[in-house]
Amino acid sequence: MINHSASGTASVSSTAASEKSHHKKRVSTKQQDPNDIDHAPLYRVGQYYDSARYGRIKLRGIATRQNLTFNRKKLTTTINWAKICSNTPKTAEQRSNSASDYNLAQVSNPYTYLKVSYTVSNHFANPVTFGGLKQVELANSNILDGTDELVIDDGQSENLAAHSRHTFTIHVLVDKFTGTAQPQSVRLTFAGSKSAATLNSVSSGFSVSLPFTYDQHAHV
Repeated sequence: MINHSASGTASVSSTAASEKSHHKKRVSTKQQDPNDIDHAPLYRVGQYYDSARYGRIKLRGIATRQNLTFNRKKLTTTINWAKICSNTPKTAEQRSNSASDYNLAQVSNPYTYLKVSYTVSNHFANPVTFGGLKQVELANSNILDGTDELVIDDGQSENLAAHSRHTFTIHVLVDKFTGTAQPQSVRLTFAGSKSAATLNSVSSGFSVSLPFTYDQHAHV
């Protein structure tokens, strides 16, 4: 009985020490990786974080042109930044969440997407219906309409109150159309906007070309 008890205590102690050592090793490894920032947003190429809803999201490329402003009469649109990101869903639920965003049955794993932030200021005295993204053209000449299921623009057809300012986000699933999922440039075309009351045109659209870099030192 004495030998059995001593052996059991030694075994538990050894296991606890092993688990503690393994935990320290994992924590140490994580602390040594400066690219694991544990949260959004991602600012520098190579950074990543683990999203409970989607999986591991990593920043792979950044547009070299940022904070571009386009004035169309009394409507001002600023392209704040554009990024190329990848996501690696790790669970069935994360794969389902990722696919449902684009109304797809499934997505590749990992998959790559374009993310654009833009801000619209309505300086008119009346509400305006913003046209939003009309078309996305990738460097390999593939073109997607703004209404395509692979394109998500939360500013499209939004009603903007008079003298208001709003920031919107665009997501485009790009690896359906690029072999390497690293487009060297993207051209965005925005539609014109209308009066929310009369539906008459109040401002024209515009286009912007965004070159991308995948340099590990690039940042927003």
